[in-house]
Amino acid sequence: MAVPQSMRGPLQVEKTQRCTNEIPRFARAQFADITPKVKAEINQIMSALFRERFLLILNTIVLLGVNLFGFFLSIKAYTEFIGDDVAKLVIAFTPFLFVNSIGFITMIPIRGTKREIYRLQQRLQFLRAQMDYSHLSR
Repeated sequence: MAVPQSMRGPLQVEKTQRCTNEIPRFARAQFADITPKVKAEINQIMSALFRERFLLILNTIVLLGVNLFGFFLSIKAYTEFIGDDVAKLVIAFTPFLFVNSIGFITMIPIRGTKREIYRLQQRLQFLRAQMDYSHLSR
């Protein structure tokens, strides 16, 4: 409702109450407390994730270290061998091939570790979704 402030002054409009950022009581979710069983399972998953990530980093370091060692041996064999270029290449490829092929065996646990990390992340996501939306199933 417009009320004149004075005869010649501008109209002053009453401000209605604006929307607040609060959620009405009837719309609020009632979250259940985290049970000790769920809390223990989340802690177990988090520690398993830490362990698996540590193993992934360790296996990657081993893979890179063994490959660098094989590359170093092949460079050293190539530069220090006295002979023609074909003989140098054969001598250089021998440590490069065998040491690096043994190093690539470490890719098997890397793949398994990545799969385990993915599985643990999925389980943790499921538990968090279950906690967040457990009030809807009551």
